[in-house]
Amino acid sequence: MSQNRAAVQRRKLDDLSRRLDARTREFAQTGEFSDVHEALISQIRQRHDKLRTKVDAAAREGTSWDLVRAEFTRDHSSIFDDLLQLEERLDVDAMKKRDSTEK
Repeated sequence: MSQNRAAVQRRKLDDLSRRLDARTREFAQTGEFSDVHEALISQIRQRHDKLRTKVDAAAREGTSWDLVRAEFTRDHSSIFDDLLQLEERLDVDAMKKRDSTEK
């Protein structure tokens, strides 16, 4: 894997990490972050960290990009989808809570 391609993958992972951090802070501040949500974020972070380790190892070892690309795309997409589902769940919960307090 070339250093340039590794850098691109690391940037994608950095973006995902920033999004995870932002959502964690947001829901922690509003008090809408349950233990279940925290456990899901933790699982997403673990998968994210594992993927970053794979990218770093592939760059160090000079692994062929063709071998890494499919796995990275699959794993990154899955992690991102899990984060989107969590965000949607948290947003729905927040709206329900807000609606119930407005009545």
